[in-house]
Amino acid sequence: MHSDLLSLQNRAYAIPQVPCYFIFGDSLSDTGNNNKLATSGKVNYPPYGIDFPRGPTGRFTDGRTMHDFIVKRLGFEDYMPSFAEFEGKNILNSVNYASGAAGILDTTGNHQEFANILIKQLSVQLKTLHDTGARKFAVYGLGLIGCTPDALSVYRDNGMPCIRKLNDGVTPFNEKLKPLIDELSRNLTDAKFTYLNPSGNLAGLGKHHYLCLYEKHFMLPNRGGGDRELCRPNSKPCRNPRQYLFWDGVHPSDVWNEMLAKSAYDSEKPEEAHPFNIRKLAMHPC
Repeated sequence: MHSDLLSLQNRAYAIPQVPCYFIFGDSLSDTGNNNKLATSGKVNYPPYGIDFPRGPTGRFTDGRTMHDFIVKRLGFEDYMPSFAEFEGKNILNSVNYASGAAGILDTTGNHQEFANILIKQLSVQLKTLHDTGARKFAVYGLGLIGCTPDALSVYRDNGMPCIRKLNDGVTPFNEKLKPLIDELSRNLTDAKFTYLNPSGNLAGLGKHHYLCLYEKHFMLPNRGGGDRELCRPNSKPCRNPRQYLFWDGVHPSDVWNEMLAKSAYDSEKPEEAHPFNIRKLAMHPC
């Protein structure tokens, strides 16, 4: 499950558009925090990072994450460093706390009950960040996990493009998240909140192929030292990753991350950004 949080605090600077930028999330946003953790969920090896200027850094893609692109659009000169890179340096301006396999909770239940628990806990976390001084929040809904190559490989649902029962588990959370954003905006009048839908722009992706790294290159349970949906070290990727949506079993390619960032930053469609996009959020006075 995926829910990324950006906390932005705006002042009267022309460039960058906001003075600080903090990221909380999972492997879709991780830029290297897992490298120093005792976990198999790390990707600081090729072919990850083959399209990133610094090579493999712990990003779960061939190139840049969605937030790498958003950081540039907001006017920052460099990519946002991971928390693991600071080691005592000033972390008050901008830092990425995202970690692969991180979540809101580590419990399970039926879809509606679990969604209620997650929304309640997320509300507490957002209010805590507000209490510490954060004033601008971009909160991401969950992506359609039933449409990932990993899901299709496991369930093989008679050639269907997505696994409905998995997406049905995502829907209750997203349906409850938008009202939460509206509620927080009403109650915390000195802050601004917006909801972003990472699946809202799927309709425009038809010209791209699906998966760059083939199933034979994925980790297998108890083999290869990692998770099944990740690719094996030094496995051979497709010839042109920019033609593909997914880099591995669950993570978007650089090109899709770029499209997701553009949507989050610029989209005027309410199904993609509610009540406004990141560009307007950054400009909005508090």
